[in-house]
Amino acid sequence: MKERGRILDGRYALITGASRGIGRATATVLAEAGCNVALSSRHRPDVDSAAAQIRSECGVRTFSFPCDVSNPADVKELFSGVSRWSSHRLDILVCNAGFAFLREIWETPLHRTPADKLESWYLEVFRTDTLGSIFCTHEALQIMVAAGGGNIVYISSTPAIEGMQGSPYTVAKAGILGLMKDVARAYGKYNIRANALALGNIATPATLEQVDAATRDACAEATPLKRWGKPEEVAETILFLASPQSSFVTGQTVVVDGGSVRR
Repeated sequence: MKERGRILDGRYALITGASRGIGRATATVLAEAGCNVALSSRHRPDVDSAAAQIRSECGVRTFSFPCDVSNPADVKELFSGVSRWSSHRLDILVCNAGFAFLREIWETPLHRTPADKLESWYLEVFRTDTLGSIFCTHEALQIMVAAGGGNIVYISSTPAIEGMQGSPYTVAKAGILGLMKDVARAYGKYNIRANALALGNIATPATLEQVDAATRDACAEATPLKRWGKPEEVAETILFLASPQSSFVTGQTVVVDGGSVRR
């Protein structure tokens, strides 16, 4: 376990998509900072295992629950469980769950998208990435407004800023940024902050297993830092945004991509 100041000691966080990759790294880093963490994922064995390991290694309370964030009934049940576990407290929400990478969607230009796939491809990604974040935010706000404060961190990507390919993903991730800005503006008066990360190439199992060695090398070479990012580096940025260290930061998109996007 990494030694760090317990700047989140006693707080409660929920991280979606937390069984592996960025979500699991985030749950671990927040726990190392003293935060009690609730983890959700579609796969119960994986999320239960992650929660048990974090509880053992970090000495915090953990809670695990299977949830498909694209299903509002699932999300409501998740938050009911979290609320019972935390005694109706939620200081931090990290909306990390996202639609699985599908090469067919990513590599098909809009004008070549089959007519019978056009609606489903866009709606399936949008439902998980954007509506999933909306469903979770709606439930979290019920707790945070009543408590007089809270912190929400959304996970987006650099294509939402600059455009790229795989338009269904770009559109969904851009929707997350719009949601973040509205939440920050509307709920600041309740002492609720909202920020987002726009991620570049991060070396998670989900991304690395989709690309060959030549593509991985080319992606690394395209960044000023000449490498892929690590899930732990994303998690450290989330820790900053979720902590008192960023107490006057809200409504912002922080780019974590090794310097490719410069604004």
